[in-house]
Amino acid sequence: MNHPKLQIILRILMVLILTVIGVFLLYQFLRLTYPFLIAMLFAFLINPVVQLLEKYIRFPRPLAVLTSLLLLFVIVGGIATYGIIKIIQGFRYLSEMVPNQIEQISSAIQKYFNEYILPLWNQGEGFMNNLESSQQQALQEGIQLIGTNLASVLGNLGQAIANGLSSFVGALPITFTVIIFTILAIYFISKDWNKYKASLKKKLPSIIQEQTYDVLKDLKMKVFGFLKSQIILMSLTAFVCLIGLFVLRVDYVLTLAVILGLLELLPYVGPGLVLIPWAVYVIFTGDIFLGIGLFILYACTVTVRQISEPKVLSSTLKLNPLAILISFFVGLQWFGLLGLAIGPILLVILISLYEARIFDGIWEYIKG
Repeated sequence: MNHPKLQIILRILMVLILTVIGVFLLYQFLRLTYPFLIAMLFAFLINPVVQLLEKYIRFPRPLAVLTSLLLLFVIVGGIATYGIIKIIQGFRYLSEMVPNQIEQISSAIQKYFNEYILPLWNQGEGFMNNLESSQQQALQEGIQLIGTNLASVLGNLGQAIANGLSSFVGALPITFTVIIFTILAIYFISKDWNKYKASLKKKLPSIIQEQTYDVLKDLKMKVFGFLKSQIILMSLTAFVCLIGLFVLRVDYVLTLAVILGLLELLPYVGPGLVLIPWAVYVIFTGDIFLGIGLFILYACTVTVRQISEPKVLSSTLKLNPLAILISFFVGLQWFGLLGLAIGPILLVILISLYEARIFDGIWEYIKG
């Protein structure tokens, strides 16, 4: 091995070590400061409204920030209130519907058992009587083992649900704390936004300012392009589901359409996460018309997405669906439910840095 190759290997090892350290520090930084990063994002979003209030209504900066925050709370609070009301109505509807559905399922299972399983069982008893004692014992142990494993799976599932509910309740205090800190940070960051901007512009070298401006410009286009594309696709899916569910005469059409539209955020799965199990369930309970209609509705949502997605994304940005799915999973593992929004944004940031050729300097360093 000659000397230049040894230097390249050493540089690669150094870059890998620094990358691991950087990722760890970035994770710790995001984990400890994400309320303030969220506040910075909201401050950036409401800054145009604040500037309009300052310019045209002559509000002082603090009053303009407070007014913009109140407007933001009204919008977010209205959406949240509507969602909570619909969720409560949905749970009330389920509490009335589920007992009847369980009774129908029990009747269907009993009928299926009497018509198909019981004759097979009688035949099996005759078959077992013809087996030797050792073979009968082995078959009985196998059946017992299957039952034990099934009971264990059901028990673990129940325990997982109980642990999830316990974790959700336990996370409420810290969630409210994060919300309070975020609201306060939005106000202070937005109030002194111009000061922070001028300070950064004064302290950063001109070359870094130009590169930062290019990255932020590209990042702004990609982030808003990603959000715009997802909103368009979710709206199309919700509209198709609204029409389809209305034709199928399903209750709570608007709520279900909104939920199915939100599921469009999940690549590959989408509304099928609800429509397919729902269709199988209603067919099993005897409503063949509704089950076939739900399958057709799912096929319509997939067709609409396949037709509209290339056109929508071509006008905004192109992201690999697998990369988006990975970003969802990584964000969920790092930040919980909030990571479903943070993960794709981090993916877009990495793509923007790559396209801005920020990583070229690393490769030049490795080559020496």
